[in-house]
Amino acid sequence: MSLKSEDIYRCIIENSADGFLLSDLTGIISFCNNAAAKFLGRTEKEIIGQKLSAFIDETTLKEKEGVPLAVGTAHGAMEDKSEASGADGTHWKFATAYAKNGVDMSVPASHLAVTDKDGKEQGSLTILYIVQSHTVQQAQTEFVSTVSHELRTPLTSIKGFADTILRAGDRLDVSQQRRYISIIKDQADRLTRLVEDLLAVSRLESKKLQLTIRALDLADSVQRVTLNLSEKARNHKIVDIIPPGLPPVWADADRLEQILTNLIDNAIKYSPTETTVRVVARNVPGTPEMVEFQVTDQGGGIPQEHLPEIFSKFSRLDNPLTRQTEGTGLGLYITRSLVVALGGQIKVTSEPGSTTFTVQLPAASLEMQAARGRD
Repeated sequence: MSLKSEDIYRCIIENSADGFLLSDLTGIISFCNNAAAKFLGRTEKEIIGQKLSAFIDETTLKEKEGVPLAVGTAHGAMEDKSEASGADGTHWKFATAYAKNGVDMSVPASHLAVTDKDGKEQGSLTILYIVQSHTVQQAQTEFVSTVSHELRTPLTSIKGFADTILRAGDRLDVSQQRRYISIIKDQADRLTRLVEDLLAVSRLESKKLQLTIRALDLADSVQRVTLNLSEKARNHKIVDIIPPGLPPVWADADRLEQILTNLIDNAIKYSPTETTVRVVARNVPGTPEMVEFQVTDQGGGIPQEHLPEIFSKFSRLDNPLTRQTEGTGLGLYITRSLVVALGGQIKVTSEPGSTTFTVQLPAASLEMQAARGRD
């Protein structure tokens, strides 16, 4: 008897002790194996054709809709940790990661560890979101198109003003020459930032980012970043509130400062002059293994419908404060990726008059540092 590979895999999944759900990106479930049905306390017929929101807490789904899925790192860190419950009280915690299925499709997967009411692990549940290959190709095409536009704009300015200087020659007075050269320099700096951001994205997505993890004092990092941004923040006030005795964090020094720089710089950029940017750090209540810091601005806020896309590549909101400010639109995408690479989490909340980015990173307690030193 000859069996196709597809039949073999289906047989394995259908009889697996772990639960499997298959859904499209709209959340409609198209496949459910016996174990998943058991975990959810329903029959397969009751599950197939329903939305994931019928079985997983709606707030969990809202946090994920439209948000780029996390990439697992060498540290084993995963993102978007959440909880959900089955009809019988069984609950699970899960985190999202990328997986690849050949060249035909990309399969972002949520893997859920299932426990009973007493906390005893019963198995696992995997939810797969199928993205057809043409969707991936379309995203790649849009990415190339956006990069081309971002490169063309400063190059056009550089060429235009350089041609003007060459044609006009001595007819331009010194002040005009300085102004044109200043514009050329600004646009060259913009190109440099774009290239650096693109290289950062490439390293992050190819898993080639080099990290030197050690215990770092968050207060020291915040002070260095605020000092570096002091000129840009001359019309703003930066207030940092970091309690004494706060544990260090496990992080790479350069990447931690890059995260802080991106968030504080954004807060300055999106806030009116004479307003305050607050950087507040604390222990995470009930989670001693994490340290949290928040960066809050006094800007106009981000509309709720735009929050899910805020960490996407080339995401730039139409804001009157920033229409004249050049940016690559990659900053928050890179920030999110760096936080995940360090084993942390990041989220954003916003209301009219204020936006807050919250970052959690692993704490480096004295016990953990001592244990690491013995390794």
